[in-house]
Amino acid sequence: MNAQKQDYRGYTIAVTAAKDHDDLWDFEYHIAKDDATVALKRSADVTRSQTMGGHATPDVARLAGWEVAKTEVDNLLALDEK
Repeated sequence: MNAQKQDYRGYTIAVTAAKDHDDLWDFEYHIAKDDATVALKRSADVTRSQTMGGHATPDVARLAGWEVAKTEVDNLLALDEK
């Protein structure tokens, strides 16, 4: 399944839904800082996935992925402010 991208607070979030072994849907997300150079992007990028639980549809899995990724971006920004 193709990743869907969204810009959020200076970062680009790409979320992909994937079917797990119980016919439920999980997600993987990738966070990249928008203004970083290509060399810096690779070290600053974050990729995470949810492999437990599961969601009934790919749309719900993507929505859950967006929310988790947005929380991580908020946390990264809060750490930068200190």
